[in-house]
Amino acid sequence: MLLVPPLLAGCTSLEPGPGRGLLDPPLRAIGLARHHAELALGRYSRNAGPAADVRSDAAASVRRACSGDRPAVTWLGHSSAIIHIGGRCILTDPVLEPNRSLASPLPRRLVEIPFGVEDLPQIDAIMLSHGDYDHLHMPTIRALTRRFPDVVVLLPPGAIGPFAQIRFPRMVRASPGQSTEIHGLTITAERAHHATRRNLAALKSGEAISWVLTDGRRTILFVGDTGYGPAFRDIFSSHGAIDLLLVPIGAHEPRELVAKDHVNPAEAVQIALDVQARLAIGIHWGSFALSPDRPDDTVRRFRQAGSKAGVTTRVLPIGGKIAVP
Repeated sequence: MLLVPPLLAGCTSLEPGPGRGLLDPPLRAIGLARHHAELALGRYSRNAGPAADVRSDAAASVRRACSGDRPAVTWLGHSSAIIHIGGRCILTDPVLEPNRSLASPLPRRLVEIPFGVEDLPQIDAIMLSHGDYDHLHMPTIRALTRRFPDVVVLLPPGAIGPFAQIRFPRMVRASPGQSTEIHGLTITAERAHHATRRNLAALKSGEAISWVLTDGRRTILFVGDTGYGPAFRDIFSSHGAIDLLLVPIGAHEPRELVAKDHVNPAEAVQIALDVQARLAIGIHWGSFALSPDRPDDTVRRFRQAGSKAGVTTRVLPIGGKIAVP
């Protein structure tokens, strides 16, 4: 393992386009295993810089997330959010409970959240983008089954394994292009450029998907985790312009290992351009020590890229709420 860093330094592939600068596959596999080990040991929390801010009334804000008539999004940290649209409450990639499971470990938190499942409003559906530990957290899922036993769960096929011992009345395994009608909403699974790696060896065990939600008036795109690629132009071709985009902006380093699976801030803005988003909200940053990039630098670069491209970008504090334009 001590030989890996010099090997990584000298064997990058410099092809242009998505995944530029990636290592050749054998070395990338070794590097990803080492990267996951660093993550598991909490070493990326050293010198991480400022984490995401937390609203002083975050718990109260979460409880009010689905109040009012206007569609809105409340950020719960990382890729967890509450989407209020069509009078319904949709929860994304929920990671809300303490980490008390060796089978579902979490990276080290950069900031603690002052709320949990007990603070959520009534949830109608849960959308999971993929099965990585920081997106599919089984202690949170078990707490949700107790609080909301009738909730609908939407998940990609590769994430079904951890649910073997848990039963929701309605679980929808969605493949790209498949739509589901839930309480007057149309929710469609679309591609993302990412893979589930639910193991410490960083071996691929499933795919990831993006979710498009519409009530017939507003359209929201949730991307829990992704690299950059043609999927987003395809989403625009199928669904038209997006009113609000939830797009990952963090955990984008080291590029030679993660460029294929994690967009950097400029690529996040390019996704917003591809789907003609009226508003792009940065997620997947400032909550967990996932990589060596600094949260404050990530936010600065996201805002800068948005300003340069003419894209309206925002980042929220944890517990922050914003209306869908």
